[in-house]
Amino acid sequence: MIWVLWILFPLYGFFASQVLLPPEDGYSLHVVMASVTGNLAAVEPLVFMVFNLLGVIPMTYALLVLFDGKEQPLPAWPFVILSFFAGAFGILFYVALRRWGQDAEGAKSRLQQRLDTRTGPAILLIVSILLVIVGAGGSLQAYLDLWQTKPLVHIMTLDLVLLLLVLPFLAMDDMRRRKVHGRLWKVLVAVLPLFGVLIYLLARPPLRGASD
Repeated sequence: MIWVLWILFPLYGFFASQVLLPPEDGYSLHVVMASVTGNLAAVEPLVFMVFNLLGVIPMTYALLVLFDGKEQPLPAWPFVILSFFAGAFGILFYVALRRWGQDAEGAKSRLQQRLDTRTGPAILLIVSILLVIVGAGGSLQAYLDLWQTKPLVHIMTLDLVLLLLVLPFLAMDDMRRRKVHGRLWKVLVAVLPLFGVLIYLLARPPLRGASD
């Protein structure tokens, strides 16, 4: 199923940008500049929210897949980096190849030790809450109009949906290898794919390495 999503997403994105939607008119650069400068008044608040959440979500993926070890056929970090530029297309290739239900092999690396704290999830949760507060001041109708006319908004919305669909499954696999039991956690990450996962990351116990 993930392979299907990985193949269809870029094909649809190309078709939508070239056939379904009007040509790019500089709006993408406008959104990027508004995000870089923090100019909230320059773009529709919901566009600002979604665009910047697509920076938060790859970091959330990183806090899950970077704990994969030698049991995986490929290292996760190149695809994490790629996901910051290519979104779902970058990370779903790794997820499709990933071996599920495996315990992490080997001792924790120095990077994993630094990531296995509550600091990262806390920062991401605060940023996500602030972005949602910004987005709450937007207009759903205005966003829908932009979704129908702006390639960036159209494609990044689909990107957000795909990333949020897959994220809970990675969180559940992380629960298994950390021996976190309880149906409540699974319900939480399934119902709230981003906030539920970030709350789980805040509460999860450290991963026990081979040398622990």
